[in-house]
Amino acid sequence: MDYAQALLDLRNGEIEAITVEPQNFPAFQKAWSAFPYQNTVKGIAQRAGKVTYVRSK
Repeated sequence: MDYAQALLDLRNGEIEAITVEPQNFPAFQKAWSAFPYQNTVKGIAQRAGKVTYVRSK
């Protein structure tokens, strides 16, 4: 998955959420650290290490 594009799509309201599995988190973290709009997205921890990212209201 292209997490950089997914984060932009999430910010722009084109998608509702991104769910990141623990094994994919390193790839997501790389995109997240370069994402300039981190304050527009929030992560919600799920069970078993999953995190769902949604737009902040």
